[in-house]
Amino acid sequence: MRQQDVSRPIGRLMLTGAIAYDWCYRVLTPDQKRAYRTEFLRWAKIIQEGYPPPDAWAIGGHYSEYPLMRDLLSVGVAIYDEDPEMYRSAAARFFRRFVPPRNWWFQGGAYHQGAMYAATRSGAEMFPLFIFDRMGFPNVYDHAQQFVPYWWIYTRRPDGQTLRNGDGQFSDNGFWPLLIASYYKDPYVLADYLSGPPVNTTHRLFDFLWHDPDLTPRPVAELPLSRYMDSPFGWMVARTGWGDDGVIAEMKVNIYNFNEHQHADAGAFQIYYRGPLAIDSGVYEGTDGGYGGAHDTNYLKRTIAHNCLLVYDPDESFRRGSRHPANDGGQAPPNGGEEPGDVGPFTPQPLTLAAAVANYRTGTVVGHGFGPNPRNPEYTYLKGDITQAYSKKVSRVERSFVFLNLAGQRVRAALVVFDRVISTNAAFRKYWLLHSMAQPRIDGMSITVAPEQRGWQGKLVDQVLLPAAVRITPVGGPGKEFWVFGRNYPSQPPPHDDPKEYETGAWRVEVSPGDAAKDDTFLNVMQIMDREVPPLLAERIEAGRTVGVRIADWTVLFQRDGRRTDRPLVFRSEGQRFLVTDLAAGSWSVMRGGVPTSKDRIVSSEEGALWFNGSPGDYTLERRPR
Repeated sequence: MRQQDVSRPIGRLMLTGAIAYDWCYRVLTPDQKRAYRTEFLRWAKIIQEGYPPPDAWAIGGHYSEYPLMRDLLSVGVAIYDEDPEMYRSAAARFFRRFVPPRNWWFQGGAYHQGAMYAATRSGAEMFPLFIFDRMGFPNVYDHAQQFVPYWWIYTRRPDGQTLRNGDGQFSDNGFWPLLIASYYKDPYVLADYLSGPPVNTTHRLFDFLWHDPDLTPRPVAELPLSRYMDSPFGWMVARTGWGDDGVIAEMKVNIYNFNEHQHADAGAFQIYYRGPLAIDSGVYEGTDGGYGGAHDTNYLKRTIAHNCLLVYDPDESFRRGSRHPANDGGQAPPNGGEEPGDVGPFTPQPLTLAAAVANYRTGTVVGHGFGPNPRNPEYTYLKGDITQAYSKKVSRVERSFVFLNLAGQRVRAALVVFDRVISTNAAFRKYWLLHSMAQPRIDGMSITVAPEQRGWQGKLVDQVLLPAAVRITPVGGPGKEFWVFGRNYPSQPPPHDDPKEYETGAWRVEVSPGDAAKDDTFLNVMQIMDREVPPLLAERIEAGRTVGVRIADWTVLFQRDGRRTDRPLVFRSEGQRFLVTDLAAGSWSVMRGGVPTSKDRIVSSEEGALWFNGSPGDYTLERRPR
């Protein structure tokens, strides 16, 4: 049998041998123990990383999976009495190299290597947790590890799959959340695990050893409907519910991007309602040759495959490690696309974690929050400065998201996206992208996506409110499914896989300003509903430095220049619920017709936004002196 990566099965064989050696230790003869150790060493030397293990590369790559954290560590514990060297080298590297970066990214409550590889690497991280615990040294990681599976919980669709993220079309996050639930006594993580397929035979032993049979699940519907994933991610997921009729929207800033299986998708969004409406497109390891193939390098991992912004400089070139992707007008892979190294030392002076990841920073979260009810929020807000994700062709790129839960309306929700993009050359054309499974319908300034495959029933209607002069162009269909400015990079799911696990897409819409300029703004309002439901009226509001939208009884406002302001704002609206973003922190008064509507309201530095109820009329917002 041909095996693409023989290291993984060899590592699993090492683990099995370590279990046999440890559990049968008292009945093994000295010659048998010696034979085991000889084979352990031989196997360790022929896996991809070799032996002695490298004292680096703990953040990404295959080495950050099982070789050290499971295979060498397990064998090292088993043979410690006869030969302690393997344990000492594995344990030393684990605590020095592996623990610090994990404790750092665990704080964000997600994983940076895409949904499929995140499941694999989360599984690898469970072995040291339980091994050292059984040795009398519990909690080798920060307790924030407990909340990493909440990323899967919040992106879980009613069909059991998750929103796509990074490499891989598969959505089963494995049985590792069961072990996290058992270790940290988390009933919601257990409930999410139990909603999926049962433990496969490969891992049944660890289910038997480590599963807490006394832990009782609690329904995830008890959780708040929105969740923010902090640095190094800067991601937000908002939902309208947990049932079959729930809308799910993902919004991303990408504070850091570590390449490898993470895509160049700062500013991306996805929307699901009774089917995938706004999607990540492309196929991982398809018929084009898989990882590193033409489709993977030039399309799948690139910005053009996501609901992002492009700024096309015809002379720009890109590098992702040793490969040179096609010019898609998108984001530059950080650090030349090289995988992240480690926390050193590569020089006489050891690197700090901050220094090791400095070249992988791609964005900053400018504001985030949801409310006013934190468990059942009416709005969810995220804003990011993603200038760093692009090359010097831009001087500024900011994207703001506002998700509105339109409870009681036939239109279930709306996602408002406001962008400010400044290029260094007016000739660099800008594109706002919306990817879909079905061919979109374009009517004037309106874009409709309503996929009918596989019984899907949802619909998305996007109203383009800015730019006022605009080109709206569909791209896709046969021969152009994965089109990158003059060339298609085709790929299909492998013939032996279930096609229902794949949502590769074949269409996108490009929204581009009609006139060339350095400074452009985009304002789009996407409404989500059932196929037979008509959209609501969405109107642009402009008042001085402020621009926004009125939809249903909502008024959402942004500062046109994107900067937080402490100056008075004056506007008129017929709405009854208001969200005003881009405000300086402090105490703000809200006056209607010159009369205060209530006591002053506090704008936090974290959110930079003000929510309030009111009647239609003329409003003035003023920040109180400190």
